[in-house]
Amino acid sequence: MLAYSLWESIFRIPQLPIIMGCLIPITAIIGSFWYKAQKNKHDHDLKRTMLERGMSAEEIERVISAGVQDDEK
Repeated sequence: MLAYSLWESIFRIPQLPIIMGCLIPITAIIGSFWYKAQKNKHDHDLKRTMLERGMSAEEIERVISAGVQDDEK
């Protein structure tokens, strides 16, 4: 009975839009940070792989800058 009363008080009609209105931006912010972290990890792994293959810094810079130009189009 207490659990039902608590559940009912949390999800009253005026409170539900407020809760959802707060959760949506929080989820978007967390998602953008997750995306940036994964992109940085991928870039780091790519550079490490190119160094292991023996590529020079100029070659790595040329490959990275070519990828950036393709993304901007």
